[in-house]
Amino acid sequence: MTAVLLALRLGRWGIVGFSLAGFVFNFVNAVAFFQIAGHTPQERAALGATMSALAAQLVVLLPPPIRPDTVAGYVQFRGFNSLAILFAVWALASATGFARADEEKGLVESELATGTSRVALVGSRVLAFAIGLAVAAAMAGMAFVLGVASGNESFERGRVVEAAANLVALGLACYGISLLVSQLTAARFATAAAGAVLLALFFLNSLSRVFSWLSTWRWLSPFRYYDLSQPLPQGGQLDVRAFLVLLGIALVASSAAAFAFWRRDLGGALVRVPMRAGPPRYEPSTSPWWRYPVLRGVYERRLGVLAWSAGVAALAVLFVSLTRTIVNVLLNIPALLPYLSIFVHQQLYPAVLGYTWLNVAQLLFAGLAITHVARWSAEDSDGRLEMALSAPYSRAAVVVERMAVLVAVALVVAAVSGLTLYYASHANGIDLSVPRLTAASLMLVPFALVFAGAGALLASWNPRATVGLLGAFAFASYLDTELGPVFKLPLWLQDLSAFKLFGTPLVTGVEWRSVTLMLLLAAAGVGSSILLMQRRDVGR
Repeated sequence: MTAVLLALRLGRWGIVGFSLAGFVFNFVNAVAFFQIAGHTPQERAALGATMSALAAQLVVLLPPPIRPDTVAGYVQFRGFNSLAILFAVWALASATGFARADEEKGLVESELATGTSRVALVGSRVLAFAIGLAVAAAMAGMAFVLGVASGNESFERGRVVEAAANLVALGLACYGISLLVSQLTAARFATAAAGAVLLALFFLNSLSRVFSWLSTWRWLSPFRYYDLSQPLPQGGQLDVRAFLVLLGIALVASSAAAFAFWRRDLGGALVRVPMRAGPPRYEPSTSPWWRYPVLRGVYERRLGVLAWSAGVAALAVLFVSLTRTIVNVLLNIPALLPYLSIFVHQQLYPAVLGYTWLNVAQLLFAGLAITHVARWSAEDSDGRLEMALSAPYSRAAVVVERMAVLVAVALVVAAVSGLTLYYASHANGIDLSVPRLTAASLMLVPFALVFAGAGALLASWNPRATVGLLGAFAFASYLDTELGPVFKLPLWLQDLSAFKLFGTPLVTGVEWRSVTLMLLLAAAGVGSSILLMQRRDVGR
């Protein structure tokens, strides 16, 4: 019980943050439904047609909706299904944080020194995460109840409990898988490896909705079993077998992770890659890339840059191949033909590609910025920042170099994604404007800088809470651009969202006002970070 309480204490900010995110997201979506759905059957039927069209474009992210013309179907599609992705990310961060980050900090060794067995330690972390998941899912369900109450509509309480339980089961399955992968790989690759596995399982399920040949393999994905249950709207139900399979995946993966943890050394990996040992060296490296600040930062992250570039390029090819399928689905919906006619002169295929791919690219570059910020926060406690400052190296130079490294990495990833998108679209017969494609790819860099600037500010203020707070900022930014027009928020408030400022450069070109605002927001974060860094003691 002591180990569980300690795990809950260590993860308290994650529980609070994701509970708040789930509550706000579902409540706002429920209230937004009554703002945009109207009151007549005809108005709600029109909303249902629009949501079905949106689902056709987001088929690689979310399952098709059931009764999107009702508040329950709308929130299941826009709320709970989106939270499933968010909770999977939480499971990834929490599992790899326990398996590797806590080891590097000495927390795992301290707990084992008290007499707690390795298997019991894993069990306590799984139980603590299950409690946190249950709290967050309950808050998401409560938000739906309150949102529906504001519209004076009825609902079945049992369906809300089932939807929340389905979220918990998926989160536990993702936690177990991430925990197992973290035990198999080296510490510095654990998060990337677990993230790659979860991403592959996610797309294995989602792409099976488009490519029929994948349907024979989707049973491997826990997201498939989550999709089988859509209990909130009328016509949907909780698939008990799929729910039990998710719990079984969580149990088997967590048990295997406990066994792997029992077998491996602390700080090591269960699967060790044989490497030839070289002679010891006691002199500094003479390689030229260590002499220049930005170049050495990029070289140090070279494997990460390669992984990000390859992943983004692969997704760009994937979205290009999906574009024709999505357009054909949209053209087969008669109610959407008048709306789609506005794209005659702008080319429908580039418009859909810009909407789908660039939305995902924005999320990826926000993730790229957050991973860099997480590294900055870790350097505060692992001694790297203190070592750099003792060189001597000014604190302002540290902040500037960090941002410059991120700019260089983002430029490489953006260039690779842009070139890949161009050649893949050309091969599929989709003509893209080269200037607009170039501008859209380059705009991803200042977009990432907005989150990096906010992260630099948070890392200089409170490194331990930086990642959670930056994740909340990114979530609020996304929520702002999604719901700002619905609730008619002030324009200045909407402009604080990088997602809103990014716009649609592949279709309408670059809005220099938006680019300027993004750069100003990033500069404000960097300047404030330098001021705070000068006044704070390292490690506090």
